Amino acid sequence: TEHDAAIYQLYQKEAENIFASGGKVTRVILDFELKKSVNRKLARLSSLPEEERAQRKCEVANEHGLTVVKARIQIPDLRLEYEDRDHNPAKVDLELATGHYRHASMAAKSSAGFKIYASASDAVRLRPAMADPEIMQEIFSL
Repeated sequence: TEHDAAIYQLYQKEAENIFASGGKVTRVILDFELKKSVNRKLARLSSLPEEERAQRKCEVANEHGLTVVKARIQIPDLRLEYEDRDHNPAKVDLELATGHYRHASMAAKSSAGFKIYASASDAVRLRPAMADPEIMQEIFSL
């Protein structure tokens, strides 16, 4: 699909950045892989009282290196795990924003620390969100 092709382009762009800084990509994790693991653990929490469930949700997010924003675990489109130039493990969570993204979605992804990319045509539609200090100052171009 067009979205899958754009995700691959996103991978290529960020992998190139990692390589240029002396690093090496060691693992690629797609959103469905993270969702499967997170949702499996969250399903076990359904019988817990709400307060404990919220605390455990944060623990599940932390186990996966993710962030809870407004009671929801934010899952990136793509995660790249890599070794930096000094062979230290690192990761970057990437999001492909489209012109259909709502302000709240952009704010949540930004709060979660995701590096957000958009095509040139989508970036134009997202420009109002970029001016919002709550969200970000920059959307990276594909």
